[in-house]
Amino acid sequence: MFRVLCLGYSVTELPGYVERANALAEAEGRPVTFLRSGWGGHSLPSIACLIDEILDAIPCDHVLLELFTGNVRYFDGATMRAYLDDILAATARRGLPVAFLNLHQGGVDYAVEPVAALLAEYRALYGIPYLDIAAPVAAGDSGYFLTDGTHVAPAGAELYGTLVYAFLRAPPPGRAYIDRFRTLPVRFESLLLRTLPGLDCGFALRRNGIPLHFLEIPEGESAEIPFGRSRHAIGALVTYGPLAGTLTVEDPATGRMRAITAYDEFSYYTRSVYRTAVFPAARSLTVTQEAALPDIALRKGEPDRGPRLGRVSHIFFRRRLGPAERAALLRHRLLRNLRRLMGFPRA
Repeated sequence: MFRVLCLGYSVTELPGYVERANALAEAEGRPVTFLRSGWGGHSLPSIACLIDEILDAIPCDHVLLELFTGNVRYFDGATMRAYLDDILAATARRGLPVAFLNLHQGGVDYAVEPVAALLAEYRALYGIPYLDIAAPVAAGDSGYFLTDGTHVAPAGAELYGTLVYAFLRAPPPGRAYIDRFRTLPVRFESLLLRTLPGLDCGFALRRNGIPLHFLEIPEGESAEIPFGRSRHAIGALVTYGPLAGTLTVEDPATGRMRAITAYDEFSYYTRSVYRTAVFPAARSLTVTQEAALPDIALRKGEPDRGPRLGRVSHIFFRRRLGPAERAALLRHRLLRNLRRLMGFPRA
């Protein structure tokens, strides 16, 4: 059985195109199955930090990356490439063919949008194929296919699934990139809090086969997270939800602090979200759950006004690269920039 892992955000997480693609494969009797790891609320940095954990949990033969909806457009082109390169380096180290899936995102002007050019660049430079569903949906009646400009209605699930299945029915090439990416250094590391002695990570949130175990921090209480050595912390995985609020993260050695508001208009349900928290040379962090309910109106329902409860499952770090690793990364970027200057599309 040929296994295709569909990896992305909420459109991949919710029932829709994956089921349709599997139904078509079953109807034709083809030995292909579509797996999913879709996480509503996640983003390029969270996937880049968790990619090895995801691939360990869901063995596959091909990866279809749906990474171009959501907050990807908040990043400039260089930042998008940096995170995407780390994801591709991880799939390349495992020898996995890769393709991209560009889905419609509400509020995007597809006449001037940069992601299509980015995907065309990766196809031209590295031979990574992509399926562009966003442009044809934008050119037609998107309201027929989508419920809110992004997530699929039944007609959208059928359209997306049919196109994805046709795209991967005879899996497209996607191995040419591997030799260019497999030697790139691992830039990100993650600390799973459940692996630390003395921390009870009893709240479990399963996202399509990836079990996340969260340390719970009641209102007014703090938890110290030791690193064992000095490390460059860049972020944390927390939950947004009805009981969430504001977490204060502090480096006790320096007194530097960062407040994380883990609450937004969608916090009527619980989901995991990557949040930036940069501490360049910390040996530990202290996380405190504040008491205030953020003054943010929910899209539906009434807010839970009970005590706040914070949750953290991972702390993410940027590795300190050695001279050879830095040289490999610099060489990769210089070669790409040279080829782009010679006429390949710019994102």
